[in-house]
Amino acid sequence: MLPVRLLIVALLCLTCHPALAETVQLRKAGNATVVTFEYITQDETTIMVKLADKDAIISYKWEDLDLDWIKKNNPKIWAERELLMAPPGEEKKMSKKDAELDPFAVEMTAVDYKTLVKNCTIALQEGLKGMPIEKIEIVCKEFQLEEALFWAGYEDLKKASKIASKTEVVAKVETTMEEKEKPEKTAKPRKTVAVAAKTKGGETKASSRNPDNLEKETAAKKDFAEDAKPFNAIGYLRMLAEGGTKGKPVWMMLRRSSEDRKTILTAMRKYETIAGELAEKPEAKASKGEILVFKKALGVAIESIEKVSRDTSTLEARLQSDCRTLINQLPLR
Repeated sequence: MLPVRLLIVALLCLTCHPALAETVQLRKAGNATVVTFEYITQDETTIMVKLADKDAIISYKWEDLDLDWIKKNNPKIWAERELLMAPPGEEKKMSKKDAELDPFAVEMTAVDYKTLVKNCTIALQEGLKGMPIEKIEIVCKEFQLEEALFWAGYEDLKKASKIASKTEVVAKVETTMEEKEKPEKTAKPRKTVAVAAKTKGGETKASSRNPDNLEKETAAKKDFAEDAKPFNAIGYLRMLAEGGTKGKPVWMMLRRSSEDRKTILTAMRKYETIAGELAEKPEAKASKGEILVFKKALGVAIESIEKVSRDTSTLEARLQSDCRTLINQLPLR
C-alpha cells in the first residue's frame, strides 16, 4: 500500500493547486514513447503522476523507467529524487486499473523508416551484464589473448555502449593508430604478484599476474554480482564491427554471455518482424525500399550472432561485416 503521507500530499496537490500543476516527462527503458504527465509526488521507489485529461493518479516504479533519460530531461524532479534516495522500502505493484490507464502499455508505432530505426536503436540500448568473470587468465590463454588486451576490450565495450555520433568509434581507432606510430615511452612496469593455483595433482604452485589486471577483475566481479549492466547491444555491434584486436575480446565475452546473446537476438528478431509488417503498409510506401534494406541487415546480423556460442572457435569475418552493415544504419546520437 502507498503510505498515507503520500496520498495526503497527492490530494492536496490535486485540490489546492490545479492551476500550478508541474509537468514531468517520462520514458520507459527500451520504449521510445515519451509521455508528459502532471507531476503529483514521489518517494524512494515510486513516482505519482496523472494525465492532464484524466482524474486517476498513476504510480510508476522508478526501476521500470529510463532513469538516465529522465535525469537529463527533468532536472528539477531528479533533484528532488536525489534528496529522497534511501534504502528501498516495500514495493507497490501497479493495480489493474492503473495498468488500463497506462499510456506506456502501447509502444509507439513505427510509421516510416525513420521511426523504425529510432525505435530499434532504443531497444538495442537495454542494459547487459557481460560474461561471468571466472578464471579469466585461463580463458585468455585458451584464445591466445593477452589479459591486458581483454581488459582493454572490456572498457572499450563500456564506452561503445554509450550512444554518441557514428564517427566516435572511427575517430577512436584513428587516434589509437596515431599513438602506435609515436615512439614508445619507457615506463616502469608494475610489479607482479604471486597467486596460488592448484595443479591437477593437487600440488600448489605460484603464478604471477599484473596488479592492474587483478584490480580490474575485482571491479568486474563486483559489477556482475551487483547486477550492474554497463553494456548493451549497440556496444557489441560497434566493437564486433571493428574486428581485429579490438573485436576479439568482445567476441570472447559474447561467446560466454548467453543471456546477452538471448536479449540481443530477441530485440533484433522483434524489429525484423516489425520491419516486414511495416513494409507492407500503404503509409510507409515512400520508404519501403529503406525498410526492406534495414530488415535484411537485421536478418543477416541475426544469422551471424546465432552462430556464436561457447563452442565457437574463430571470430568470423562475416560476423564483423554483418555487424558493420547494421550499425551503419542506426541513427546513433
